[in-house]
Amino acid sequence: MKQLIVGSLACVFVALGWSSGFGEQAPAPLGELRIVDKSPVNWISMTLNVFEHLIEADVEGKLVPRLATGWRWLNDRTLEVTLRHRVTFHNGEMFDAEVVKLNWDEQSQLQQPHTIGAALNFKPGSRLDIVDQYTVRFVFPEPDGGALAKISVMHMANRQFYRDVGWGTEHW
Repeated sequence: MKQLIVGSLACVFVALGWSSGFGEQAPAPLGELRIVDKSPVNWISMTLNVFEHLIEADVEGKLVPRLATGWRWLNDRTLEVTLRHRVTFHNGEMFDAEVVKLNWDEQSQLQQPHTIGAALNFKPGSRLDIVDQYTVRFVFPEPDGGALAKISVMHMANRQFYRDVGWGTEHW
């Protein structure tokens, strides 16, 4: 019985990656995102754990600011969003309205093809205008009651991501 317990513990430690360095400080991350396995299945995990969003739903389902500090409807078709200042990406690139516009342009081209995801597409004619370095306006061709929910799932990536990796099957 003692051998069974010791053997089981050894298997657990091996499975969990225990080595002679047990308890040592892990090295600091290098600040780069390197994608080795570009399987679409991995994109789900990456997007949920790597990318930030302008707004998101909290545990109670209320929309709360993340990279945005606030938003207001100017009319029933125009949503103005104020962006957080002094935010940098892992590579030191600044987060600003130009980066939000880049993400809008790139992600708007993809259009979710499946039925469930199609509800996240913005209507044709929707656009994003830059007001200043930290303010953007989403302009919709008609009132869109789901606009904030759609914006909450729009991933914010930096220029390096689009240059080196990008979205869509042509990049995989």
